[in-house]
Amino acid sequence: MILGRRQGFVLIFTLWVLGFLTVLAVGLAAGIRQKILLLEKLDQRSRTSHLLEAAVKYAGVYISNQLSTCGQSCNTTVKMKLYNNPNDFSQFELGGDNVSISYTLPGQEETFGVVDEERKINLNTTSAAILARLIEMVLSLKSDAAQTMASDILDWRQYGQSQAVGFFSDEYYANLEYPYVKKNMDYETLDELLLVKGITKDIYEKLINYVTVYGDGRVNINTASPEVLYALGLEDSLIDKILQVRRGKDKIDATADDYVFSKTFDVATEINAVNKLLPAEIHAIDALNQQNLLTTTSYYFTVQAKTHLAHSPFSRK
Repeated sequence: MILGRRQGFVLIFTLWVLGFLTVLAVGLAAGIRQKILLLEKLDQRSRTSHLLEAAVKYAGVYISNQLSTCGQSCNTTVKMKLYNNPNDFSQFELGGDNVSISYTLPGQEETFGVVDEERKINLNTTSAAILARLIEMVLSLKSDAAQTMASDILDWRQYGQSQAVGFFSDEYYANLEYPYVKKNMDYETLDELLLVKGITKDIYEKLINYVTVYGDGRVNINTASPEVLYALGLEDSLIDKILQVRRGKDKIDATADDYVFSKTFDVATEINAVNKLLPAEIHAIDALNQQNLLTTTSYYFTVQAKTHLAHSPFSRK
């Protein structure tokens, strides 16, 4: 009887030990699995970072090669290769993985190519009047509100008294719940806009497609959007005529029938040969040239790359 009880106790103890070891083994296995998944994600992140860096270098060399053929101005072929080129920028292979370089402009579908920064208004060189017209158009604000926002944006990079009447910018930023100092220097990144009085994330997301911090401030007449052309002071009728000539019969930018202006001082003459310009419209284009606000070739671009890792459910851009 005592022997039977001992055997029962040993059996129960053995079962308890086996249960404990089973739970321990399951726990260890789960921990090891989590570590393996973490290592896989870290490896994927490292691969992705190197892949994106390689994609940017690839695009840089590609852009440089295209621009080297331009001379004083680029042609339709170069424009297509940079801004609308699925053959070279869609799903190409780098190190065994796939990469795409593309962008999406407001109201348009994804396009394979790079973003021309000189199609935009430069925050470091623009006037308040031009910026206000852009804000009025893009954000659908009334003139007074647009002028105030433009003054606040420019005030961020200007030293001393704000352009806004009765408003001293240093006091505004100093009296915030979490105060900081106004920069009083040129914008280095567009993200700085989020620090400016009145700029919300929603406003920022709408503006970044039309403003830049790169280039010398001149706008590329061959790639500028209607909103940017309006900001420069051109009327809708003249903008339509510029786009009609520039885009060709298919009315789409960066396609085979595009017309590329080669010299800014010939723009009015070349448009007039296709669409008759009014004297006031010729004067408007001449005025932009006199202010040195136009160019026909760009040298600053943004590369937006997406990766598709082989044998991985993850992608990143």
